Amino acid sequence: MTRKELAQQAFRECCDPATTVRYGVKRGLPFWNVESTEFMYVPAFHFTAVRCCNRYLYKAVDVNGVTHSFEASDCCVLLTPIWAELPEGIVQLTVYALNDDGSEQCIVGARTFYRLSTFPEVTPPAVCSYKESAIKAYRFAMSQGFVQHWLKEGTPDPYYDLNTYPSKMIASLGKAMLSYARLCPEDAADALKVAVSAADWLIGITPRGDDPMADLPPTYYLDFCPDPEKYGILTPNWYAAKAHFGTMMMIYPVAVGEMYLELEAATGDHKYFDEALKIGRYYLRTVEPNGSWFLVRSTKTGEPLTPNYVSPLEAVTPFIMDLYKRTGDECWKELGDKTVSYMLNTQLPSYNWEGQFEDSPLSTNYMNLTHYGPTSLATYYAEYHADDPECLALAEQLMRFVEDQFVIWGKPFPWTHASNEPNGEPYDTSLWHTPCALEQYGWYVPIDASVSAVLMGFLALYKAGCGELWLAKARALADQLTIVQHENGQIPTHWMGTKNAEDNFWFNCMFASCRTLEAMSAYEDIKFE
Repeated sequence: MTRKELAQQAFRECCDPATTVRYGVKRGLPFWNVESTEFMYVPAFHFTAVRCCNRYLYKAVDVNGVTHSFEASDCCVLLTPIWAELPEGIVQLTVYALNDDGSEQCIVGARTFYRLSTFPEVTPPAVCSYKESAIKAYRFAMSQGFVQHWLKEGTPDPYYDLNTYPSKMIASLGKAMLSYARLCPEDAADALKVAVSAADWLIGITPRGDDPMADLPPTYYLDFCPDPEKYGILTPNWYAAKAHFGTMMMIYPVAVGEMYLELEAATGDHKYFDEALKIGRYYLRTVEPNGSWFLVRSTKTGEPLTPNYVSPLEAVTPFIMDLYKRTGDECWKELGDKTVSYMLNTQLPSYNWEGQFEDSPLSTNYMNLTHYGPTSLATYYAEYHADDPECLALAEQLMRFVEDQFVIWGKPFPWTHASNEPNGEPYDTSLWHTPCALEQYGWYVPIDASVSAVLMGFLALYKAGCGELWLAKARALADQLTIVQHENGQIPTHWMGTKNAEDNFWFNCMFASCRTLEAMSAYEDIKFE
């Protein structure tokens, strides 16, 4: 298909009730979009009905001041009759209960939201090959002080504040160096040395014996820096880690476990496999009957500190299944199946795709949705159930939700849902680099790691046979990764177009982009014509 035909298909899907994002009904599935501010696919909203009323008027005023209206017998129907004619921009919707004679009885609900544009015919092309972009980013990382410190000293750089999150950041570094070693054999020795140093240091700070969190590397750690004030790392990241010190977020030990497994494969050193196995055994012992784990535990007592559960399919399940592949022990297969059951029995029915980040507060239902859970479930279906049409249909529905809430193809919304410049001023969204993907409602801004995660979900659907449109969307986002990349190789984390945003750099996000670019390199020569 041509790009024009693909763009036309995308627009039709966004306006068709058969291919819209799952919506609730008054006596059935809940409306997940109570906190949502933007929509690409035709939405429906939950408003309270007037008893004995079966006639409702929907009025939507678009960004140009034009009113679009239709009548329906219910106050919670899809906006299908007017969706295709609404231009990109702010929409003010009001729903009225009508009397039998058609006069307005009362307002039953109102909603202001942003009508997003759909996948366009033209997006900016890549400026270099995906593989070249990944290599440039790895070489930039290798030149940085926090990486050179590992190479020369074998310890974390005391000037680098993000080392306060060791299981997330240092495990990411280790995996990145192993990928870099594969891509650039000429630099493999130094890259491997960094990975080994990072892993050995993590092993050294892992609690042992009768500690309630024995064998799990910590989520938060402050002692890598002897004098935070002297070394100038009293930053928001350091204070966030200090505020959470004494707790462990259970999505992060498995990140270290994955790094250990990859390092064992690269070096042949069995001690890394043993460490990974210890982490896995903790999860095996502590899994809850529902197939997940409490998200946050006390490092002093090991007891859960929150009723929130881990969304396991993004990180925990792949690690568990890697242990199964490595050992052949059925206990890991059974545990992996339990985690999938949790997603199907709990998160899928509720659509509460909760954001889970070490530096963000926990949330109640629908307050802080993110793309990671649905993307992981969609990818699981695409990879393991590609021969089942119902599973693939569900995978597509999940990725439409992700696109609907977290992808911007055209102009961003003018407000900045829970995100501002450090001085408190709202970000000027006209400066944002698009197309892009947003991270979570609590930090509703474009992040390179979110671009990477979403495009890999799109790619999984294409590989499962769901059509060229998914590949076109993945390619457009991958192209953008090369466009925002700096001349020195850095892929910025935040794409808001300001210096403060550019300076807020998380190398683990760039490493996720590197892996994505490497994976996408096999598909960049496919033409749409």
